[in-house]
Amino acid sequence: MSEVENGGVPSGAMDPSFLRGLTQRRVSRRQALGVAGAGLLSSLFLSEGAAMASALPNAKVGTASWWAKQKLHHQLNFANWPFYIDVLSGKHPSLAHFTNVTKIKVTYLEVIQDNPSFYAKIRPSLAAHQSTGYDIMVMTNNSHELGYLIKLGWLTPLDHSAMPNFKKYAGPLIKNPPWDPGNKYSMAWQSGWTAVGYNKAQVKNPGDSIGLLFDKKYAGRVGMFNDPVELGSVGLLAIGVEPATSTEKDWAKAAKKLQQQKSDGIVAAYYDQSYIQHLKNGDLAVSMCFSGDIFQANLNSKYRNLTLMLPKEGAMLWTDNMIIPLYAQNPKDAMTCMDYFYDPKTEAVVEYYNDYICPVPAAKQELLHPTGWDAAALKSLKPEIGLATSVTANSNDVFPSPDRIKASKTYYQFKSQEEITAWNSLFLPIIQGA
Repeated sequence: MSEVENGGVPSGAMDPSFLRGLTQRRVSRRQALGVAGAGLLSSLFLSEGAAMASALPNAKVGTASWWAKQKLHHQLNFANWPFYIDVLSGKHPSLAHFTNVTKIKVTYLEVIQDNPSFYAKIRPSLAAHQSTGYDIMVMTNNSHELGYLIKLGWLTPLDHSAMPNFKKYAGPLIKNPPWDPGNKYSMAWQSGWTAVGYNKAQVKNPGDSIGLLFDKKYAGRVGMFNDPVELGSVGLLAIGVEPATSTEKDWAKAAKKLQQQKSDGIVAAYYDQSYIQHLKNGDLAVSMCFSGDIFQANLNSKYRNLTLMLPKEGAMLWTDNMIIPLYAQNPKDAMTCMDYFYDPKTEAVVEYYNDYICPVPAAKQELLHPTGWDAAALKSLKPEIGLATSVTANSNDVFPSPDRIKASKTYYQFKSQEEITAWNSLFLPIIQGA
């Protein structure tokens, strides 16, 4: 495979990051997550809260006896984010194989542009005790919306007897997660880090600390995120506090640290997805970043100076989760499909396309040495993806080493709307006053 100006992509092929649309996906999620989510949903949470959770129409949903009565209907509707599954000529090889093996037809719908707007779309149906039209949905752990769905009792507890692949192959980062103890409601789709990215042509001695974001040496060339959840979490790491176990007093200290960073002229701006272009252009020397963006940038030879750092203080781990909404019409088909994606062969095909943190570590060997149907699928995807399977398999960003797993931190799980309001009152003014 010849290396040309778009970095390891065969002549005439598109840049993989454009081809897969990963940047577009990141824009839609992060622009809306913290700011829009808190404002849009505050009244919903306050008005419905525990009352809805205690008034479920069928408390037996999701029990062993309930699952035993469910039948396969050989169809399901799968709602996901755009550009988030393997694609070849408009079709999805992994889903085609699933249908071939199980005879379950999947209607795959790229209808989730961000967590808040999707929640607003499905909420009226759930509140009316009606089907959303989806059997599987994918939502993020550090968004308020997934917590709302759990607290309001609007998710179907999973059938753990139907999760053999998950139990055997799921990686340590996504088993028994803090946002869903025991994986009662969710199975990870893909994960990523919010970490530190820098241009090694401009930053000669980066060290290994999150303090790089606060270094006056790079004043005016540091990018921070305009999402209060992400910004506040990084502020907590910077003062040596675990976000997951932080208190409101810690939040105030983190906000003071971030305000000082701003007052010192260190921050160039508080960015949405546009940060990556500024990092590529050299306008920024250092920035908060998403791990997938740096991986994608490195596929282009022009941007191989961009480096991902998981600081010694830790990096925030976010996860997109497969869930089954209450009133789903095909729950047994959904369980079959969700567990299918924990087969290493299946996940090898998906991961070759996605290049996020893989939930199935054993998929690495399948990428290097395919042993079944995935061999043909990977070979067919190769011209369209434009890189060797070994690039994905050997990436520490896709298959994390033990030290990266150890460095992964979880977000604070908000317990009430009052906490969300308190958090935003501290971190939003920093962003909005920029």
